[in-house]
Amino acid sequence: MKKLIHEFYAEKNDPLTTFRTILLFGKNVSTYKFALCSALLSQDTKSEIRYSDLTNSFLNELYRHYEATPQQWTGGANIVTNSFDKYKENGNWDDLVKVAEGNVYKYVFDAFHNVGGSSINENHLLFEHNKKYKKLVFTDSLNSILDNYTLKEIILKENESRWLVVEEAWKNGLSPNLLEYNSSDNNLYSFNIIKGSERTNLRSAVNVLLPYQKGACFYCNKTINMNASNEQHDFPDVDHFWPFSFLNKFNISPLQVNGIWNLVISCQECNRGGSGKFDSPPSIDYYHKLLNRNLLFAEEHRHSLKISILISMNAKNSTEIENRMLKIYNLFHQISGWKPKKVYEL
Repeated sequence: MKKLIHEFYAEKNDPLTTFRTILLFGKNVSTYKFALCSALLSQDTKSEIRYSDLTNSFLNELYRHYEATPQQWTGGANIVTNSFDKYKENGNWDDLVKVAEGNVYKYVFDAFHNVGGSSINENHLLFEHNKKYKKLVFTDSLNSILDNYTLKEIILKENESRWLVVEEAWKNGLSPNLLEYNSSDNNLYSFNIIKGSERTNLRSAVNVLLPYQKGACFYCNKTINMNASNEQHDFPDVDHFWPFSFLNKFNISPLQVNGIWNLVISCQECNRGGSGKFDSPPSIDYYHKLLNRNLLFAEEHRHSLKISILISMNAKNSTEIENRMLKIYNLFHQISGWKPKKVYEL
């Protein structure tokens, strides 16, 4: 497992972090992993599940996305796409089941835990695959999530957002798409810099970015409450790490001020509370945290976030990302900067 991914995974080694690591850093050539995640989370706690009892949930999720966006694979047409197209014509669900159990399941179960060139530690697996008896054996880690409605809902939302990010990249053939933040609706939009006019809503910037912060405020580590009202202290705000007013004083072109490299999720209290950050630059102590988060984007495999971070920073690789951010660091490293009054344990 690559160093940055390992640090993300090892810092808080719980079942929720395991799910997030798999969704964020899995090497995907299809969206089967996301469909399987949804199918698993639709189950009740149990010791095991047979292929046949999982198939309907898996196929329903995959077909729902395929209808909206056929680009669920990095390659072209295959046996699954052909089966979906036939299903549209004849409505024969049994044929889809045969394809899933005869082809898809050969790969998706064993590949599910693969992250960053290796696998999740066997002590933290969510299930074990029993090929001989065609079943999955649920671990205590998975059952602890299934037994917690709040955690299930968190993962389902993050899984759906991640799925949209991946399929948007594949839909555009990994063309140079920039993710831009729209403060009027708090959503991220995918903007094709070649075609110019095509903008796709990727939903909430919070759901896209918060998993990298493990559900906590970037500054104080307070757990973000996705159900909070706008004025509650733990409501999720999208914050520009370096504010416009600060960056506009300097020539940082060609960096995109509104790009994802400069966006973090803050709690309402830190962003605009009584002693909030507002339009101040943060303490330089947070610089390395932002740098590591941005480098994690660059570790991704064939995803919009990797493409966008490189475009928004006019960089070709991780080294150039570091160099671009170092230039900004040198502009304000002597400024004391804003800090929250209290920092919680993550």
